[in-house]
Amino acid sequence: MSRLEFENVSKKYGKGMSEFLALDHINFSAESDQLILVVGPSGSGKTTFLTIAGGLQSPTTGTVKINSEIIGNLSKNQQSTLRLNTVGFILQSYNLVPYLTVDEQFLLVDKVKRQHISQEKFLSILKKLGIENLGKKYPNELSGGQKQRVAIARALYADPEYILADEPTASLDTHRSKEVMSLLHELAHQNNKTIIVVTHDLRLQDQADKVYQIIDGKMSEVLNIDKSAKKNLDFYSK
Repeated sequence: MSRLEFENVSKKYGKGMSEFLALDHINFSAESDQLILVVGPSGSGKTTFLTIAGGLQSPTTGTVKINSEIIGNLSKNQQSTLRLNTVGFILQSYNLVPYLTVDEQFLLVDKVKRQHISQEKFLSILKKLGIENLGKKYPNELSGGQKQRVAIARALYADPEYILADEPTASLDTHRSKEVMSLLHELAHQNNKTIIVVTHDLRLQDQADKVYQIIDGKMSEVLNIDKSAKKNLDFYSK
């Protein structure tokens, strides 16, 4: 059974002459234990796809299901609860609280979710991302790459069933990018997670179980990343 499913999903913005079709009749499914890469040029619909997958906005037509539940049939409160307890977001903008230290970013997750994970698990996440010594620093004291890794760690710390990541390695060098993708791959396969990464970064494709591309709002799976397909995909990273 699919954990996440799009059935004939389209998304339009604007009206009349200014109408723009961001997603065009998308059919897509993701299972547990999968790390999925979604690539495409800027403006192709990748971020729209991700925000609809996480219930942050609704499709114009079609159905989105999480754990067989149709998101559009839920009340606003139920949708908020679903996002809080089920979905973890890693956004390009980091979304760190500016007046909280790195350690306090995680304490906030505990308060909001009323959870408490073991110190051992917490430290393991920090060490894997190389941020174990940043606990007392504020966001304005961090580099872009450090902010990105803290944002990733915070999403993982909440222990969601789904992780939806928008360009999670954009601020990272090749070494850190590989470490992050390896961690996401491990989480998907060892911790029964569904992880979808939207990116231009084709350094990540070797760790992915599936690769999809979105072009002009249409999605298709890249079944075999041979030399010709790789050449086409490389275009997106430029």
